[in-house]
Amino acid sequence: MNYPRFIAAFLVYAIVDIAWNVSPIARGMYESLHEASGSDALLDAYGKQMDTWGGVELLSLLAFFLLIAFANYYLAIQPAIRENSLGTAMRNSFALGCAAYATYIAPIFVTFAGWPAALVPIDILIGGLLSLITSTVVTYVVLRRSRA
Repeated sequence: MNYPRFIAAFLVYAIVDIAWNVSPIARGMYESLHEASGSDALLDAYGKQMDTWGGVELLSLLAFFLLIAFANYYLAIQPAIRENSLGTAMRNSFALGCAAYATYIAPIFVTFAGWPAALVPIDILIGGLLSLITSTVVTYVVLRRSRA
């Protein structure tokens, strides 16, 4: 395993994911969609405030970031570098991110009455874009350095 590439994938993913989730755009979108669907009370019950997080929440988040970084590294970045193809990284990572996010949002939508249906495709696309950004950035830097 190439640890610098894996660490880069971890850092890029964590940064873009956290930046997205704390951004006023994301927060406003989620609040608006829940309010429009009549599930704003569900949003309050569903989301934990960060100031209430303990070690278990932080370990869970760390595990997610490690796993999604490893998946991007193994399934998108490394194959793209072997093929010398940024397009491979982009395609593989987008598919990976969409699949990863679909595995959580579809069950949530099915389980929670009143969950906004619009969030299903939105969250799936966001997952795809977060992985796409991660693998594209890391692969681009590696390929650019190897050509220099």
